[in-house]
Amino acid sequence: MNKKQRIFYLDFIRVIAIFLVIFIHVSAIDTMQNIGTGQWQITKILNYLAHISVPLFFMISGSLLLNSSKTTSLTYTWKQRIPHVTIPFIMWSIISPIVVGIYAHSLSFHNVFNVVKTILYHPTSPTLWFMYPLIGIYILSPVIKTFVQSATTTMLVYVTAIWLVTCSLLPSLAVLLPKDMQTVLELSPVASFFLVGGFTGYFILGYLLTKVKVENTNNLVLILIFLLAGISGNFVSTAVPQINDPNNGYYVTSIFIPIMSIAAFILLQKWGSHVKSPTTIKVFEFLSPLVFGVYLVHNLLILYVEPWFTNHVAIHGLAALFMRYIVVSILSVLIIWILSLIPYVRYLLTGNSRKKK
Repeated sequence: MNKKQRIFYLDFIRVIAIFLVIFIHVSAIDTMQNIGTGQWQITKILNYLAHISVPLFFMISGSLLLNSSKTTSLTYTWKQRIPHVTIPFIMWSIISPIVVGIYAHSLSFHNVFNVVKTILYHPTSPTLWFMYPLIGIYILSPVIKTFVQSATTTMLVYVTAIWLVTCSLLPSLAVLLPKDMQTVLELSPVASFFLVGGFTGYFILGYLLTKVKVENTNNLVLILIFLLAGISGNFVSTAVPQINDPNNGYYVTSIFIPIMSIAAFILLQKWGSHVKSPTTIKVFEFLSPLVFGVYLVHNLLILYVEPWFTNHVAIHGLAALFMRYIVVSILSVLIIWILSLIPYVRYLLTGNSRKKK
């Protein structure tokens, strides 16, 4: 696969992933209403299937950063890459409590400052939790790159297998055991298996999947694996709610989500590599640079769009859900596109240093 194709399939996955993220957050309120109805069941399973989005983002980062020779440069990492994600994160961490304060009619410097001062250990907006593991992985990327560039494929499989077993499979099995038996499968922290834990596993996994031949994989088998893991995971998450542990750890600790994500990444990698339509390519290449900004702004739009729909639109159920989803998606893209046209502002709020030609 040549460089242009590889970059496009990652753009292809990135754009799909952001629209899945938006769906998760738009549909969140619907997963807590009309529980037990047919529409609730459909919303719940669609919401769960969309949870491949976060792993896909970490896998894309691994594919890009761990294949780049610049990643071993501490100077480049700290002068270019880390500011690229941290500056917009800080800006939106300040903007978010201001917007929420305006919405709640409680805006004051004191309230905003009390929220922002906790930024190092607590996001100022729930969806910004993603930035903490992302920035951590960016900081560690030179170390991880140093390892993977000398590691064999067998060694990379070994590392990801340790991650899957210790951080995903065992916690998934433990939560299914009776409460007094769950500690049987818990590993002592001093064992240090979490050295390759958390979202770092997805980061390395994304790189690994660029090094193995996926062309001969069967699409139908991958789709069946994705659906089976998704349906099973959705059932378990409903029957055993504690699997959805704090800080979104279930992206890792539920074995079903890594399985879904691996199958989806390979499928999208293959499909993206075979896109030939110039129009489709242009659309994805236009949207791709906007993805980070769309992620940062979309939840603030949901804050306003959801109550507006509730008060002004008579449509309910799945139709209302998809209407809200389309509105939030379009507004998010439109706002970030406009911001990306403004010099300096585009870097501060979207991470893009220059306008695309």
